[in-house]
Amino acid sequence: MKRYLGIICLLYSVIFSYVVFFDKLKNFLAPQMQIYIKIAIIPLLIIDLVMLFNNNVHYKFKISDLVLLLPLVLLIIASDGRLSSNFASNRTANLNNRIKVEQKEEVNPNDNQEPITPTGEEKTPYDFTNAFFEIDDKNYSELSSYISFAPKATKFTGKTIKVKGFILEDASYLPENYFGIGKYVISCCAADSTFTGFIVKNNGSEIKEGNWYEIEGVLEPGVDAEGYNIMYINIVNIKEIDSKSEEQYVYPCYTFDDGVCKEVTKYGLEY
Repeated sequence: MKRYLGIICLLYSVIFSYVVFFDKLKNFLAPQMQIYIKIAIIPLLIIDLVMLFNNNVHYKFKISDLVLLLPLVLLIIASDGRLSSNFASNRTANLNNRIKVEQKEEVNPNDNQEPITPTGEEKTPYDFTNAFFEIDDKNYSELSSYISFAPKATKFTGKTIKVKGFILEDASYLPENYFGIGKYVISCCAADSTFTGFIVKNNGSEIKEGNWYEIEGVLEPGVDAEGYNIMYINIVNIKEIDSKSEEQYVYPCYTFDDGVCKEVTKYGLEY
């Protein structure tokens, strides 16, 4: 029965090689963890060859060894590893840095800010080809939580922002007529993924939960449904986009730039 272990190792090495070669490993693990799967392919192949072709190796099969099949079954069920957007309402990000309204300094919005122009073909006073916050995958995790909930984020009131993600409407902290737009952030693997994103005030646009959109807007201070201070996006433009053109997962910024969060530090965030 030693061939059983050899075949199992062969299946693992084939699956690992498949997800690495077709760039699907990112759907299961954060970048800093992926190296371990890539390294594991080599010893698995060696064990496979030894168990299948070396007659001097003896192995006694036990019923408990069937557990080795479980990860293979889970990998098959997981398909490409992408989580459904339906999981987002149960995987909201940690919001412990929120502060109640009465505990916070008075908000001083920019008095010179021009009024928001409704979505449509009308011209706006904002240039989103050079938005102040251009949210991409390298800064998504840190900027989403900071901009939405950090007490000192009010200094960015009136700043332009552009972001892509899928829509979340079912979350306890979202006020009426507000929704979230975001992605899943992974610190280690898909099992620890949580929804992280931005709070958006609906301007009457027709949206559908789980669908993907690009939103351009202006940051404004407000209060969430639980009485905490927030910064939300006041929509200027919104359009639906193809989910296949976007990465579903983002990672903490320390996984990029050799551990230096260059995409975040340039904004001079205050905590």
